[in-house]
Amino acid sequence: MSKRPFELWLIWQNVETRQRYHVGRLLHEDGAYTFSYEKEGYRRKLKEAMDNGYRPHLAFPDTNKTYTSNTLFGPFARRLPDRRRPDYLSVLQDLGLSTECTEMDVLRATGGILATDSYEFVSPIIVEHNNFVLDFFVAGWRYYQGDQVIDQLQIDDRVEFSLDPENPHDHKAVVVMSVNGEKLGFIPAFYSGWMFEIMEQNCSYQAKVEAIHPQAVAHRKVCISITGEVNQFVNIQKVLDDKEELRVVMC
Repeated sequence: MSKRPFELWLIWQNVETRQRYHVGRLLHEDGAYTFSYEKEGYRRKLKEAMDNGYRPHLAFPDTNKTYTSNTLFGPFARRLPDRRRPDYLSVLQDLGLSTECTEMDVLRATGGILATDSYEFVSPIIVEHNNFVLDFFVAGWRYYQGDQVIDQLQIDDRVEFSLDPENPHDHKAVVVMSVNGEKLGFIPAFYSGWMFEIMEQNCSYQAKVEAIHPQAVAHRKVCISITGEVNQFVNIQKVLDDKEELRVVMC
Protein backbone atom coordinates (compact mmCIF):
# COMPACT_ATOMS: atom_id res chain seq x y z
CA MET A 1 0.00 0.00 0.00
CA SER A 2 1.16 3.54 -0.73
CA LYS A 3 2.70 5.94 1.77
CA ARG A 4 0.04 7.68 3.85
CA PRO A 5 -0.26 9.63 7.09
CA PHE A 6 0.03 7.53 10.23
CA GLU A 7 -3.53 7.53 11.54
CA LEU A 8 -5.06 6.21 14.75
CA TRP A 9 -8.69 6.30 15.83
CA LEU A 10 -9.56 7.48 19.34
CA ILE A 11 -12.15 5.21 20.94
CA TRP A 12 -14.28 6.04 23.99
CA GLN A 13 -16.10 3.41 26.02
CA ASN A 14 -19.30 4.02 27.98
CA VAL A 15 -18.38 2.26 31.24
CA GLU A 16 -22.02 1.47 32.04
CA THR A 17 -23.06 -0.10 28.73
CA ARG A 18 -19.53 -1.24 27.73
CA GLN A 19 -20.23 0.07 24.21
CA ARG A 20 -17.31 1.69 22.35
CA TYR A 21 -17.45 4.64 19.97
CA HIS A 22 -15.02 6.10 17.44
CA VAL A 23 -14.91 9.72 18.62
CA GLY A 24 -11.72 11.14 17.07
CA ARG A 25 -8.73 10.69 14.81
CA LEU A 26 -5.04 11.40 15.38
CA LEU A 27 -2.78 11.94 12.36
CA HIS A 28 0.99 12.21 12.07
CA GLU A 29 2.33 13.47 8.74
CA ASP A 30 5.52 15.31 7.79
CA GLY A 31 6.46 15.82 11.44
CA ALA A 32 3.13 17.40 12.41
CA TYR A 33 0.33 15.97 14.55
CA THR A 34 -3.35 16.78 14.10
CA PHE A 35 -6.36 15.73 16.14
CA SER A 36 -10.02 16.16 15.20
CA TYR A 37 -13.33 14.66 16.24
CA GLU A 38 -15.10 12.08 14.08
CA LYS A 39 -18.23 13.96 13.02
CA GLU A 40 -19.10 12.04 9.84
CA GLY A 41 -21.84 9.48 10.26
CA TYR A 42 -23.71 8.42 13.37
CA ARG A 43 -23.26 4.73 14.06
CA ARG A 44 -20.53 4.36 16.74
CA LYS A 45 -19.25 7.88 16.00
CA LEU A 46 -19.09 11.13 18.01
CA LYS A 47 -22.79 12.02 17.72
CA GLU A 48 -24.00 8.64 18.98
CA ALA A 49 -21.36 8.73 21.73
CA MET A 50 -22.58 12.16 22.88
CA ASP A 51 -26.15 10.88 22.85
CA ASN A 52 -24.91 8.18 25.21
CA GLY A 53 -23.07 10.32 27.72
CA TYR A 54 -19.78 11.32 26.08
CA ARG A 55 -18.34 14.78 26.63
CA PRO A 56 -15.33 16.17 24.70
CA HIS A 57 -11.86 15.69 26.15
CA LEU A 58 -10.93 18.62 28.41
CA ALA A 59 -7.80 19.28 26.37
CA PHE A 60 -9.82 19.34 23.12
CA PRO A 61 -13.10 21.06 24.02
CA ASP A 62 -14.11 22.30 20.55
CA THR A 63 -15.56 19.45 18.47
CA ASN A 64 -15.43 21.60 15.31
CA LYS A 65 -11.72 22.41 15.54
CA THR A 66 -8.71 20.60 14.08
CA TYR A 67 -5.92 20.75 16.66
CA THR A 68 -2.30 20.83 15.48
CA SER A 69 1.08 20.37 17.17
CA ASN A 70 4.73 19.77 16.25
CA THR A 71 4.97 17.19 19.03
CA LEU A 72 2.58 14.50 20.20
CA PHE A 73 -0.18 16.19 22.22
CA GLY A 74 0.58 16.08 25.94
CA PRO A 75 -2.62 14.22 26.95
CA PHE A 76 -1.69 11.47 24.46
CA ALA A 77 2.06 11.44 25.17
CA ARG A 78 1.32 10.77 28.85
CA ARG A 79 -0.30 7.51 27.77
CA LEU A 80 3.02 6.10 26.61
CA PRO A 81 5.39 4.04 28.80
CA ASP A 82 8.13 6.23 30.27
CA ARG A 83 11.35 5.97 28.24
CA ARG A 84 13.30 6.45 31.48
CA ARG A 85 12.05 3.15 32.85
CA PRO A 86 14.97 0.75 33.38
CA ASP A 87 12.95 -1.97 31.65
CA TYR A 88 11.88 0.18 28.68
CA LEU A 89 13.68 -1.97 26.11
CA SER A 90 11.94 -5.04 27.52
CA VAL A 91 8.61 -3.22 27.25
CA LEU A 92 9.27 -2.56 23.55
CA GLN A 93 10.27 -6.17 23.03
CA ASP A 94 7.07 -7.41 24.65
CA LEU A 95 5.12 -5.14 22.29
CA GLY A 96 6.97 -6.52 19.27
CA LEU A 97 8.62 -3.13 18.59
CA SER A 98 12.19 -2.16 17.78
CA THR A 99 14.22 0.68 19.28
CA GLU A 100 13.57 2.67 16.07
CA CYS A 101 9.81 2.77 16.70
CA THR A 102 7.97 6.07 16.85
CA GLU A 103 5.61 7.37 19.50
CA MET A 104 2.71 6.55 17.17
CA ASP A 105 3.98 2.96 16.89
CA VAL A 106 3.96 2.64 20.68
CA LEU A 107 0.57 4.31 20.99
CA ARG A 108 -0.85 1.87 18.45
CA ALA A 109 0.70 -1.16 20.19
CA THR A 110 -0.40 -0.22 23.71
CA GLY A 111 -3.69 1.46 22.83
CA GLY A 112 -2.65 4.28 25.17
CA ILE A 113 -4.88 2.75 27.83
CA LEU A 114 -4.95 4.30 31.31
CA ALA A 115 -6.75 3.07 34.41
CA THR A 116 -8.12 6.57 34.99
CA ASP A 117 -10.34 6.90 31.91
CA SER A 118 -11.99 4.89 29.13
CA TYR A 119 -10.08 6.03 26.05
CA GLU A 120 -8.15 3.76 23.69
CA PHE A 121 -6.36 4.17 20.37
CA VAL A 122 -6.91 1.65 17.56
CA SER A 123 -5.85 1.24 13.93
CA PRO A 124 -8.16 2.41 11.12
CA ILE A 125 -9.49 0.35 8.22
CA ILE A 126 -7.20 0.99 5.24
CA VAL A 127 -8.56 0.66 1.71
CA GLU A 128 -6.43 1.00 -1.44
CA HIS A 129 -8.07 0.27 -4.79
CA ASN A 130 -9.94 -3.00 -4.08
CA ASN A 131 -7.68 -4.18 -1.25
CA PHE A 132 -8.24 -3.58 2.44
CA VAL A 133 -6.44 -4.29 5.71
CA LEU A 134 -7.38 -3.89 9.35
CA ASP A 135 -6.44 -5.31 12.71
CA PHE A 136 -8.28 -5.33 16.00
CA PHE A 137 -8.37 -6.79 19.49
CA VAL A 138 -11.26 -9.18 20.09
CA ALA A 139 -14.15 -7.47 21.89
CA GLY A 140 -16.27 -9.17 24.57
CA TRP A 141 -13.43 -11.55 25.42
CA ARG A 142 -14.34 -11.95 29.09
CA TYR A 143 -17.83 -13.26 28.30
CA TYR A 144 -16.95 -16.21 26.06
CA GLN A 145 -14.45 -19.06 25.72
CA GLY A 146 -11.26 -17.15 25.04
CA ASP A 147 -9.55 -17.64 28.38
CA GLN A 148 -10.27 -21.36 28.20
CA VAL A 149 -8.39 -21.75 24.92
CA ILE A 150 -5.87 -18.90 24.87
CA ASP A 151 -3.02 -21.28 25.69
CA GLN A 152 -3.93 -23.25 22.57
CA LEU A 153 -3.88 -20.24 20.24
CA GLN A 154 -0.77 -19.49 18.21
CA ILE A 155 0.41 -16.58 16.08
CA ASP A 156 -0.82 -16.96 12.47
CA ASP A 157 -3.65 -19.32 13.48
CA ARG A 158 -6.62 -18.86 11.17
CA VAL A 159 -9.83 -17.49 12.72
CA GLU A 160 -13.41 -17.66 11.48
CA PHE A 161 -16.19 -15.05 11.44
CA SER A 162 -19.98 -15.43 11.43
CA LEU A 163 -22.73 -12.83 11.12
CA ASP A 164 -25.05 -12.27 14.09
CA PRO A 165 -27.88 -10.06 12.73
CA GLU A 166 -30.19 -10.97 15.64
CA ASN A 167 -27.75 -9.55 18.21
CA PRO A 168 -29.78 -7.17 20.42
CA HIS A 169 -26.86 -4.76 20.84
CA ASP A 170 -25.68 -4.50 17.22
CA HIS A 171 -27.56 -5.69 14.13
CA LYS A 172 -24.25 -5.84 12.24
CA ALA A 173 -22.40 -7.85 14.89
CA VAL A 174 -19.72 -10.28 13.68
CA VAL A 175 -18.65 -13.22 15.88
CA VAL A 176 -14.96 -14.23 16.08
CA MET A 177 -14.26 -17.97 16.42
CA SER A 178 -11.07 -19.99 16.67
CA VAL A 179 -10.23 -22.45 13.93
CA ASN A 180 -11.72 -25.15 16.21
CA GLY A 181 -15.01 -23.29 16.55
CA GLU A 182 -14.65 -21.80 20.05
CA LYS A 183 -16.35 -18.40 20.37
CA LEU A 184 -13.71 -15.83 21.33
CA GLY A 185 -15.87 -12.71 21.15
CA PHE A 186 -16.77 -10.14 18.49
CA ILE A 187 -15.24 -7.76 15.99
CA PRO A 188 -15.45 -4.32 17.71
CA ALA A 189 -18.59 -2.48 16.64
CA PHE A 190 -16.71 0.41 14.99
CA TYR A 191 -15.32 -2.16 12.49
CA SER A 192 -18.22 -4.60 12.28
CA GLY A 193 -20.28 -2.54 9.83
CA TRP A 194 -17.51 -2.82 7.26
CA MET A 195 -16.90 -6.54 7.77
CA PHE A 196 -20.65 -7.24 7.79
CA GLU A 197 -20.86 -5.77 4.28
CA ILE A 198 -17.71 -7.59 3.13
CA MET A 199 -19.12 -10.92 4.29
CA GLU A 200 -22.64 -10.25 2.96
CA GLN A 201 -21.15 -9.68 -0.49
CA ASN A 202 -18.96 -12.81 -0.30
CA CYS A 203 -15.72 -10.89 -0.70
CA SER A 204 -12.40 -12.68 -0.33
CA TYR A 205 -10.44 -12.16 2.90
CA GLN A 206 -8.03 -13.92 5.26
CA ALA A 207 -8.07 -13.50 9.03
CA LYS A 208 -5.43 -14.71 11.45
CA VAL A 209 -4.12 -14.27 14.99
CA GLU A 210 -1.63 -11.39 14.89
CA ALA A 211 -0.63 -11.14 18.58
CA ILE A 212 -1.42 -12.81 21.91
CA HIS A 213 -1.03 -11.10 25.30
CA PRO A 214 -2.32 -13.52 27.98
CA GLN A 215 -1.62 -11.12 30.87
CA ALA A 216 -3.27 -8.07 29.30
CA VAL A 217 -6.68 -6.65 30.17
CA ALA A 218 -9.54 -8.64 28.64
CA HIS A 219 -10.09 -6.49 25.56
CA ARG A 220 -6.34 -6.43 24.67
CA LYS A 221 -5.54 -10.14 24.89
CA VAL A 222 -5.77 -11.30 21.27
CA CYS A 223 -5.20 -9.20 18.15
CA ILE A 224 -6.63 -10.34 14.80
CA SER A 225 -5.43 -9.09 11.41
CA ILE A 226 -7.47 -9.17 8.20
CA THR A 227 -6.41 -8.69 4.60
CA GLY A 228 -8.99 -8.84 1.87
CA GLU A 229 -10.25 -7.82 -1.53
CA VAL A 230 -13.53 -6.19 -2.41
CA ASN A 231 -14.98 -8.11 -5.35
CA GLN A 232 -16.36 -6.68 -8.59
CA PHE A 233 -19.94 -6.87 -7.33
CA VAL A 234 -19.33 -4.31 -4.59
CA ASN A 235 -19.34 -0.56 -5.17
CA ILE A 236 -16.99 0.63 -2.41
CA GLN A 237 -18.26 4.19 -2.56
CA LYS A 238 -21.85 2.98 -2.23
CA VAL A 239 -20.87 0.95 0.85
CA LEU A 240 -19.17 4.00 2.35
CA ASP A 241 -22.13 6.22 1.54
CA ASP A 242 -24.80 4.01 3.10
CA LYS A 243 -27.18 5.44 5.66
CA GLU A 244 -24.73 4.70 8.48
CA GLU A 245 -21.80 6.33 6.63
CA LEU A 246 -19.17 3.68 7.29
CA ARG A 247 -15.76 5.36 7.51
CA VAL A 248 -12.49 3.93 6.27
CA VAL A 249 -9.19 5.45 5.16
CA MET A 250 -9.05 5.57 1.38
CA CYS A 251 -5.53 5.64 -0.10
